[in-house]
Amino acid sequence: MNRKGYIATVLLGSAATVAGLAAFVYMNDSAREKVEGIINREKAKSFVKHTLNGSDALVSAVDNLDDAEINTLMKFANQAGSLKDKTGDAFSEIIDRAKKVTSDATSKVSDYFD
Repeated sequence: MNRKGYIATVLLGSAATVAGLAAFVYMNDSAREKVEGIINREKAKSFVKHTLNGSDALVSAVDNLDDAEINTLMKFANQAGSLKDKTGDAFSEIIDRAKKVTSDATSKVSDYFD
């Protein structure tokens, strides 16, 4: 088999594998929930780190949350995003207060673990 044929076979096999995995995840509810949980966990980490300016310890604490807690955090994040669009400056002030409270809580948690 020449090089082009080999590359084409590898690409075709990879595409078939990805399509098979996508079909499995789509058809299997538990697999879909697991994938959604993984995605929501990464979104939650990003939300805590970037939106709430959380420390690395707080971000790693997200790994210890169960899926229900992660889903609740993501609902809060989604609602916070839509409310921010609707309320503008007033909500920005609330977010700033939440960041300060989060910063204070992070300091207390860090002090507790030190």
